[in-house]
Amino acid sequence: MEVLGGFIGTYLSVETAYGIMPQVRSTLRTTAPEWGEAIRREFEQALSGRPYSVVDYLQLTWIEFESEDALYEYLEKVFHYLFTGGEEVPLPSED
Repeated sequence: MEVLGGFIGTYLSVETAYGIMPQVRSTLRTTAPEWGEAIRREFEQALSGRPYSVVDYLQLTWIEFESEDALYEYLEKVFHYLFTGGEEVPLPSED
């Protein structure tokens, strides 16, 4: 999960999660497809294994979730947007 942890800390942090998701998706698909595939594999593993607690995620991103269910619901939306053609950019919080 080292690659995914770095990705989350960089691209899903409070400074970036709200504004650059379309550019991230483009980069994963075109500029760095090997890196994108590594992110996809680790993302799939994380969604099934749920290795991140809300505290872990807060430490990586400075974004707080009420529960692990809410966190993983968001991460599933991010995965769908980045890798399976989701059209709506997911936002981590309405606040």
